[in-house]
Amino acid sequence: MSSEAEPGKSLGPAPWGAMGILFLVHFVVDSHATFFAPLIPLLREKFHFTLATAGILISIQSFTSALSQPLTALMVDRWPRLPWLAVGIVGTSIAFTAIGWSPVFWGVAAAIPAGGMLFGLCHPDMAARAGRLSEAHASLSVSVFVTGGRMGFAMGPIIALGIATRLGLEWLWIYVFVALGTMALIVWGLPKPPRLKDKTKDAAGGLWAAMVRARKPVSLLFGLAIVRAIIMGNLGGFLPTLLVDAGMGLWSGGFANTVLFTSGAVGVMAGGIWGDRIEKRSVIAFGMAVALAGMIAFLVFPLDYAFFSLAVVGLGNFIPMGVSVALAQKTLPGHRAFASSLTLGGGWLISGFTSAPIAAAAEHYGLIQVLWVLPITLAAGVVIALMLPREKPGFALPVQS
Repeated sequence: MSSEAEPGKSLGPAPWGAMGILFLVHFVVDSHATFFAPLIPLLREKFHFTLATAGILISIQSFTSALSQPLTALMVDRWPRLPWLAVGIVGTSIAFTAIGWSPVFWGVAAAIPAGGMLFGLCHPDMAARAGRLSEAHASLSVSVFVTGGRMGFAMGPIIALGIATRLGLEWLWIYVFVALGTMALIVWGLPKPPRLKDKTKDAAGGLWAAMVRARKPVSLLFGLAIVRAIIMGNLGGFLPTLLVDAGMGLWSGGFANTVLFTSGAVGVMAGGIWGDRIEKRSVIAFGMAVALAGMIAFLVFPLDYAFFSLAVVGLGNFIPMGVSVALAQKTLPGHRAFASSLTLGGGWLISGFTSAPIAAAAEHYGLIQVLWVLPITLAAGVVIALMLPREKPGFALPVQS
């Protein structure tokens, strides 16, 4: 019998304290991930590298962030009490702030994959903790956690540009102190992960059997993660360069990402609230359709109106995010960290291969023209969402036998 509340019944109190800490932790971790993109114009001026090289570095960041998450998830599910998150958040901060203080280009090039790997180290642990906070508020708990990340993505460009333009790129290291403070909250403020009673339960064979049983919903959720990652990795990665090249200024480029991810934070919370009350499949499909409409508007209308369409893209693309994580964890309840890694980071593994060819094509055909690949991707996301099994609150998600 499911421990989730049935429709029409009270869901009970939500664990707001722990949810608030995970919100802040995810904010700090993910804010680092958007340091590089808004600083590309300054870094290109300093180190004189091409747009194609920038695209390769964006791809490397996406690829390493994604590659480390499933591997880390297996370790988190097996040894949940080791300090993955505390180590990861400090390491992430040291690596990504090195983008600013490294005196040579190869230092930047090395800092990006190092930061990506450590960034991926944090997420399975965070998501597993969020999923365990409350079964009745699973979508809400995960969505509050995910919203912290979206706000971190949103404010990361402002933080990076604020430090770089007022103090200088080399002062980016001061943000490490924020990571150290957040590490203290993790150690002393969050509930301890449960001890794993049966280690054989979460062994590779157990995970494989669970994946086979749930192959249809897991595959579709992974497909949706790929769609979201391709949109956000490329749109977020190239927006600052696109707007700066259009003469709109460095701060406009950074602010565009802030709009994109702030509206995404609203979308995550909306999806989380709806996902505990109505069919998750409908919430996911609706979000994909909204993002598709916003992406077409961004490409059709002049860039003077870009901030409005970007808000729609962010809202729609992130409505399904927390719901998808909760659905994946419900599908693989004994492997919560791995389930979250598929829906949060797994898509970035595939997305990481797309930024470099998009950047290369953009140098020949123009960036705005090449970005038409993104609404095509979102259209595929709508189709994938409609293929998800139907599921209602209070009942277990059907899986294949």
